[in-house]
Amino acid sequence: MIRPFGLRDLATIKQLEPLGLAFDLRRTLLDATVPSQAALWGYLTRSHLGALTCIHEDKQDRSQLKGFAQVWPGGDRCTWELAYLAPSLDYHQRVPEIWQRLLSHLLILGAQQGKRHIYARLAEDAEAETILRQAGFNVISREEVFVLSQEVSPAPQPKGLRPVTGDDLGPLQEFYGQVMPPVVQATQGFPAHWLASTQRHLWRAGAVNEFIWSEKGKVVAYLGLSGSARGAWLEVFVRPEYRGDVLPHIRYVLALSGCSATRPVYCPIPDHTVGLGWLLRTLGFSSYVRQVVLVAHNYGRVPVRQKMVVAGLERTVDVGRSVGHAYHVGMYQRVTGSVRPGHILYAHHKEGYVSGNYG
Repeated sequence: MIRPFGLRDLATIKQLEPLGLAFDLRRTLLDATVPSQAALWGYLTRSHLGALTCIHEDKQDRSQLKGFAQVWPGGDRCTWELAYLAPSLDYHQRVPEIWQRLLSHLLILGAQQGKRHIYARLAEDAEAETILRQAGFNVISREEVFVLSQEVSPAPQPKGLRPVTGDDLGPLQEFYGQVMPPVVQATQGFPAHWLASTQRHLWRAGAVNEFIWSEKGKVVAYLGLSGSARGAWLEVFVRPEYRGDVLPHIRYVLALSGCSATRPVYCPIPDHTVGLGWLLRTLGFSSYVRQVVLVAHNYGRVPVRQKMVVAGLERTVDVGRSVGHAYHVGMYQRVTGSVRPGHILYAHHKEGYVSGNYG
C-alpha cells in the first residue's frame, strides 16, 4: 500500500533516509535539508515549501519492508523533480519492486495534480537507470559535473558581458532555441530558473547572478551562478562558434562566486557542448561525477469541445459538445483539431465512454 506522508511516518523516514538514494545533485550538494525535514515542511505547507512524500508499506509481506519516494515541485510549478528513493537497491532483493510501485504511483498522482513531467537526475548507475526506464522514464541528456575548490583571483569584466535584465526574455528564448538539442527543448522548454535574478521571491535562498554575452545585438552566451553557504552552481551555455572565446567570461563570473576549499563551485557540462570541459580544466576544475537526466511524461488533461476525426475508427466521433476530457501521452496542450497518429484518446461520457488507441 502506498499512502501520503503523515506525522506518524516521521520515524520511518528518519530510519530510512540514511539508506536511500538521493537524486538531483544540485539540490543534494547545495541544500542541507534532509528528507525527514523536507517531508515535514511539505506536510505542513501542502508541498509549497517542502517535498511531497509517499510511503510504501505492505503489511502482508513477510519481509515487512518499507520505503518512500520524495519529489520537489519544479521551478514552473508544473513539474516535479525526483529527490529521494529509499531504501537503496542493494538493501534488499525486493527493493526494485518497491521502487517500481512508488514511481508508478508518482506518475498517477502527478497526472491527477496536473504535473506535465517528472524529472530524475542521478549519478550514472546502470541498475537504477534501468528501473527508471521500466517505470516510464526516458534519457534526455547526460552531463559531466566539474568541481573547483580553490580561490579565484579577481578578473576584469570582458567587453559585451552584462547582467541579465527583464527585457532579455525574448533574446534568451531565441538563444535557447538555437543552442539546445531539439529533444531537450521538447521536454524541458525554456528553463524556469533563467531570469531568476530579475525576480524577487521571499522564499528564494541564496544569491543569483546571471550574465549574458552579446555581440552585435545577439546573445552568444549565458552564464548563471547560484549558491548557498555550502557551495555554488555555475551554468554556462554558449554558441558553438564562440566556445573558444568564452574563457575570460567564465573567469569573471567565477571571481564573484567566493569559491574556496569549504565552498566549492560545481559546473555541469552536457555532452553536446563539446569543448567546454577542456576550458574548465584550464581554470583548475576537475571531474566530479557523471550525471544522467531522465524525464517521464504524464498524461495531460484538456477539455475537448471541437469535432475530430479519429483515424482507424469506422465513424467520426462527435465531440462537438463537451463530453469530458481527452488524455494523451507526452503532450500537454489544447486539442484543437484532428488528433495526430500515435496519441491515445479517451473521451469520457456520463453514459459511457469512447476510446481509441491507434497510430
